[in-house]
Amino acid sequence: MTNPLPHPNFPCDALPSEARLARLLGVYPQREEGLHLQRVRIPGGRLTGAQWRAIAAIAREFAPATPLHLTTRQDIEIHDLAADQFPAVQRRLADAGLSGLGGCGDTLRNVTVCACSGLRGKPDLMPLALRIQQELQSQDWVFDLPRKFKTSLSACKSACAQPWINDLGLIATERDGQPGFEVIAAGSLGPKPATGVRCFDFIPATDAIPLAIAALRVFHAHGDRKSRGTARLRHVRQRLGDGPFVAMLREEFDRARAEKPAAAPVPVGNADPMVRQILTFPNGDVSPAAADALGQLADTLPVRILADHRVVVFAADAATIASTLAPVLADAARPQPTVVACPGTKWCHRGLADTRSLANRIRAELASQFTAGPTVRISGCPNGCAQSGVARIGLVGRATGPVADRRQVFDLSTGGDDGRGPALATPAESALSPDAVLARLATLGR
Repeated sequence: MTNPLPHPNFPCDALPSEARLARLLGVYPQREEGLHLQRVRIPGGRLTGAQWRAIAAIAREFAPATPLHLTTRQDIEIHDLAADQFPAVQRRLADAGLSGLGGCGDTLRNVTVCACSGLRGKPDLMPLALRIQQELQSQDWVFDLPRKFKTSLSACKSACAQPWINDLGLIATERDGQPGFEVIAAGSLGPKPATGVRCFDFIPATDAIPLAIAALRVFHAHGDRKSRGTARLRHVRQRLGDGPFVAMLREEFDRARAEKPAAAPVPVGNADPMVRQILTFPNGDVSPAAADALGQLADTLPVRILADHRVVVFAADAATIASTLAPVLADAARPQPTVVACPGTKWCHRGLADTRSLANRIRAELASQFTAGPTVRISGCPNGCAQSGVARIGLVGRATGPVADRRQVFDLSTGGDDGRGPALATPAESALSPDAVLARLATLGR
């Protein structure tokens, strides 16, 4: 199937009536009838100052009572929008050089890049990320995949871009002075998560694009189009077995490499010493005023969205950051626990539990244990969108009991690698009330 959306935004003056097309444009229905979200794809989590201000202005005009929302793929969501607002919202985004295309739907999703890329002597992977996005979106069938396809680029062995839970994860390395990548493929989350498999210890950086094309071709050709529950690339791997899957990927890689697609540069980043300031936005909520202030910072400093409801600012010294940090960002700059909570029952029609209230309680009641501790990930249903399945501390909410007396409870898992390594979280306790969760976490945070 060819691209059904020839314009990067709306080709007409109304939200497409077909849900599939709306999702491809980054539009998804919310829990409340008649309201939708617009997901804005932010390649590598990087916006210019003008783009931050443009998103803030859109939020003020179209959803003034609702904060912007940071996602776990470095995107931004604008919530509480009515259907008739989307053509104007999308055109305003296009004017700022932004788009929702590929924010949702069965297509190539946002290519994520770790925040340190291009800084502190780390390779600058943004040119490659943009080229991968361009090359893969040029495939005629990219808007008709079996399910979504996620790609991440990590600038070093720390693997901050979580390669083990992506369909394709590249980790920068080198061999004999030649830049390249370790390759992890076919990982994903969901109700039954599975981390990826190492396919190559090393490929030259110039082969990254043919490899990405090969992985997408394997997915398009062999993904399950009958059952969405088994439609990701990792299900192809699980059906075939790791060895045959890797062999198939390597064969397709050889074919794609023979076509000699254009290489992308992987330059060495700025090696100057730099400090960083972490800005934490509880539940991913960013007010338009805070977005304006982030835009002011981005005018002169590297500002990058992370994948855990935080933003990082880099500068040559702490004084430079302090002198440019607006008062509206003072709370975000305060050290606090990192708690990633999916929207839960606030926005998501699949949400079974109020994740945000529990997250707020953890921040308020357990700040002393978790401010410098592990990330806590809270999902409001078994789909695990907060990445609970690979968390060091993960919670998944559900409803239990008779319909007339439903209770929200949470299942606790621990020991995951947060997507930076192959370890999944393992079940620890089940059916904990919110109070019991707090009591149990108090012992884990010591």
